[in-house]
Amino acid sequence: MSLKTIEIDFDIHKRIEAERRSFDEPHYVALRRLLGLPEIEPAEIVDEDLSREGLPFVEDGVSVLHGSDARMRYLRGTQLYEGKFLDGKLVVDGKAYPTLSAAASDLARTKDGKKTSLNGWLYWEVRAPGTAKWRAMKDLREQAQHQLTNVKKWV
Repeated sequence: MSLKTIEIDFDIHKRIEAERRSFDEPHYVALRRLLGLPEIEPAEIVDEDLSREGLPFVEDGVSVLHGSDARMRYLRGTQLYEGKFLDGKLVVDGKAYPTLSAAASDLARTKDGKKTSLNGWLYWEVRAPGTAKWRAMKDLREQAQHQLTNVKKWV
């Protein structure tokens, strides 16, 4: 089985969040419980793209490991997009994006349903394979820029 991203409204998002037993529990597990579906082990989920090595995603001095999870929340969480960093691209619903902003601008919609131009660094988060902690991409970019500034001082 592979995971698919769907768009949900805020009320559904709140129900799923209320059902989750921990912050580490995947959203689909809570949703399966709400729908009365049998529980499955995370090991049953197969992602063929993660079974091999791949190129990191690199943008603006930040490097993200192949296979890392990605998520973006827009309009106060009413829009949630999930994907993966695979072979140097951000992949959401099978579509590969070269930059965070390209993905954010293509996916997000304004309240009246129109596309908008977004700075993806402000919206995307990343979780490295095998970890539970999500990190804001803007924080990683600030850290990379700070390190670069310090290196330039010493050169």
